[in-house]
Amino acid sequence: MAENNVNKIRRRKVSSTNLKNTNNNKKIVNNTNNRNNNTKKRDFNSNNKKIAKNKRISSAEEARRRQEEQEQFELEREIYYRKKKIKRKKRMALIKRLAAVILVLVVVGGVFFSGFFVYAVHGSPKVTKELIYDSYISSEVVSADKIPDDLKYAIVAMEDRRFYKHNGVDIKSLVRAALNNLVTSSTQGGSTIDMQVSKNLLTSEDKTYKRKVLDMYNALQMNKVMTKDEILSAYLNNIYLGKSAYGVAKGSKVYFNKDVSELNLAQCAMLAGITNNPYRFNQHDQAKARQIQVLNDMLEQGYISKDEYQEAVDDPTLFASEID
Repeated sequence: MAENNVNKIRRRKVSSTNLKNTNNNKKIVNNTNNRNNNTKKRDFNSNNKKIAKNKRISSAEEARRRQEEQEQFELEREIYYRKKKIKRKKRMALIKRLAAVILVLVVVGGVFFSGFFVYAVHGSPKVTKELIYDSYISSEVVSADKIPDDLKYAIVAMEDRRFYKHNGVDIKSLVRAALNNLVTSSTQGGSTIDMQVSKNLLTSEDKTYKRKVLDMYNALQMNKVMTKDEILSAYLNNIYLGKSAYGVAKGSKVYFNKDVSELNLAQCAMLAGITNNPYRFNQHDQAKARQIQVLNDMLEQGYISKDEYQEAVDDPTLFASEID
């Protein structure tokens, strides 16, 4: 019995000791965990502080970068507008110099042209209807009301589309012809129908500036004493059509064996086309090709309709010599 009691007491002491050890171990573990947690918290807080600090540094750097970019942009913009202003000043200075040169040239040219104009027209006869009629070349003259409108419009459309708008001299046509002669190898005269009447009846075929100026002067004077229809009639009654035919009355008989008043649209367009180059277009195949160009001009300028155009194009428009 005594031994059993001793064993019991021993077991109690061991159990008590184990319990204490267990409790001590738990405390140690808890303490260790607490220390670890505290360490983690400190590390976490430290990391947060570092992150916050880095963010503040990044924000400051970003702000500084943006400010530098803005300053660079302002500088570049200032330089750009400064250069632009300098270029504008240089351009304006150049324009002013060119304007001054042009003004001087205009003044000098005006003085020269005025003097040359006075020299060219000095001694020329006064333009009157009687002077024009007395200078006729054609032996067969027809009155304006006997000439078909289609023939008049064909000539105007081909030779001088602004005939009814200008007063004898077409400044736009002259400038266009001058520019064309400067930049291309082809030549344009810029003469109006009025100026051609002057050349055919009052001056000559001489290719001189004096003759050109005199034709301009005569054309201006002509428009003061004659109507446009009278001027056009004078032109049509004296135009050379090849085959020794002067005037549309003679030409209509030579080419179509008809009185001029009987010509249809196709024949009017062909006869008008021949006046451009009688030595070339008195051949029927060439005359037909030229006729179509004249009809195109008439259609474009509204003198004929599309149906009238097509009917005239389809018309063979044979010459009298080919019919015989």
